[in-house]
Amino acid sequence: MCGICASIGKENEVQDVVLGLKKLEYRGYDSSGIALLGDEKISCVKSVGQIKNLEKKIDKNLCCPVVIGHTRWATHGVVSEENAHPHISQDGQFAMVHNGIIENFEKLKTQLDVCLYSQTDTEVFVNLIASKTGETLFRLLQAAKEVVGSFAVALIHKNENKIFVAKRQSPLAVAVSKTKSMAASDISVFAGKFDFCYILDDNQFAVMEDGKVDFFDENGKKIQKNPVFIGDFDFFEETLQEKYFMQKEIKEQPVALRKEFFKYFSECPNLDFEALKKCKSLHFVACGTAYHSCLLGAQFVQQFCKKPCSVSIASEFRYARQTFSKKCLYVFVSQSGETADTIACAKLVKEKGCKVMCVTNVPYCTLEQMSDFVFPTFAGKEIAVASTKAYTCQVFALLCFALLLSGVDKKESLKNFVKEFEVLPFQEKLLKEICKFKKVFFIGRQQDYVTALEGSLKLKEIAYLNCIGIAAGELKHGTLALIDNQTLVIAISTQERLKEKMESNILEVKARGGKVLLLSNLQHNFTPEFRIDLPDFEECFMPIVSIVPLQQLAFFYSLALGFNPDKPRNLAKAVTVE
Repeated sequence: MCGICASIGKENEVQDVVLGLKKLEYRGYDSSGIALLGDEKISCVKSVGQIKNLEKKIDKNLCCPVVIGHTRWATHGVVSEENAHPHISQDGQFAMVHNGIIENFEKLKTQLDVCLYSQTDTEVFVNLIASKTGETLFRLLQAAKEVVGSFAVALIHKNENKIFVAKRQSPLAVAVSKTKSMAASDISVFAGKFDFCYILDDNQFAVMEDGKVDFFDENGKKIQKNPVFIGDFDFFEETLQEKYFMQKEIKEQPVALRKEFFKYFSECPNLDFEALKKCKSLHFVACGTAYHSCLLGAQFVQQFCKKPCSVSIASEFRYARQTFSKKCLYVFVSQSGETADTIACAKLVKEKGCKVMCVTNVPYCTLEQMSDFVFPTFAGKEIAVASTKAYTCQVFALLCFALLLSGVDKKESLKNFVKEFEVLPFQEKLLKEICKFKKVFFIGRQQDYVTALEGSLKLKEIAYLNCIGIAAGELKHGTLALIDNQTLVIAISTQERLKEKMESNILEVKARGGKVLLLSNLQHNFTPEFRIDLPDFEECFMPIVSIVPLQQLAFFYSLALGFNPDKPRNLAKAVTVE
């Protein structure tokens, strides 16, 4: 949640910060703003809504060598210019941008003798810094020790041509060249400007100048950090020909899967499978869409490896009364590798002395740095908030992982699948009929049940339809009471062994007047009101095949209702707060 970008150089840094914020807009787009340091005075420009609104308010002739910026996903306080970042201390000495949550900000507020203009925890933090004495870095160090929670911050002082940054449980990286230094929430901001960057660890600080960065630990002791190379990550896939990123990313799925297959079976993943085979069981942990990929991953491992698996939602796992086993491999899945709940669970598992593996799309992310084993996906940068290609790449990655772990040779089957798989045009004529229904259920069994969950989530995320995914066999245990002739039931049926069971459930729906949209590659003994024929592949590939038309359905449904599918309300791409 939220993205920060800061830059200091010998030239005008306003444009670079605004461009950086555009790359970070997927992290939040409720509001945005920049603070500029010039002539020993801090000034701010803020705007509600997307960054294009901020650009309209920035004077094209505005020039400044020290700039900090922020794009916000609201956590504390309503969406307004007052609550937008940056925030300036009451004495006018400091300005700050912040990603994270200060959990004890209400308590700290009572200790400060200041008048606050916003409802945010960040304004409390910057005033806490201003209340300290001494050098700016020392003030930041002292304030950081008093705050409880997570933060990535960039701070400026009106009398210093420097930018001070700090990090705890929120992502932050720094890059430096001979002429400038930048800090950002995502290393994609550095693409085209720097070849290397520095990933800050928790409770590390940095002081940025033009062409120079010094790093410090939480006690103010100067430390050395090793740079990481960023040139091998494809940051330039965000060039847009379609009007919406989600549409582009749906279409990119065949290419992404082919790339993933090549990486796994030509270059070979750098994993010690002999060590992994010694694990007696696996426990998958994730949130949202990644949780759905975990449900499929567990089914793949159980099918091909014959190992017991369990799956947990990260926000529940952390607070459950868990029994940990060193013979279990804990697998954490996150597109960004910065999902706060997932990272917290991984830390807990590490503290218990158990092995951690991560499946993630972003190199050098927090989750990757703390894992014993890394199994990357190669989806490329995903901009739209509702995940499409990242999800199918996660599913394919977990299938490949299960096969590699089991020793089952399905390389030719995998190769043929990625060669033949394509995204077919959506039957938009269905949309007029489907849009008439205000009650929608998704049903399926086993792997099709997972597809029902993910299809339902997509429709919730971007079309704001109150729909649910349910295991088909559970209909008669309560949900069937909601079925009437105003109800659409989207049924996914791709497993021959379960075809008759699915037919029975679907006929229960039809007997109550419900209308059925069937997604299937099988021949059924009934006639649905609507049907989408799926290409016929081996059963283990069908969750990838069947989710694509549901992604398309959500996309076109969103457009039909007049919404922006790339930027759904109340949501952000990377959930970096609990």
